[in-house]
Amino acid sequence: MKIYQYRSPIGHFFIKSQADGRWGIWLKDDLLGSYNSAIAAADDVYTQVTGDYDWDTLDSVDIPTDISEWEVVVR
Repeated sequence: MKIYQYRSPIGHFFIKSQADGRWGIWLKDDLLGSYNSAIAAADDVYTQVTGDYDWDTLDSVDIPTDISEWEVVVR
């Protein structure tokens, strides 16, 4: 399983491959959404449309512009 991580000011975001072939965005222990690709998931974090109010309304934060800037977590 491939996992991407971004350490944001409000907590760790994870993008994880799911058993059904989709990708999920997790913030802490909450699944925020399911996507066709890790790229699409990272785009929603970048554009701050994740559905998490604290993140989506946060101002002046340095956000990875695409999935290549996320840390790959190997487990």
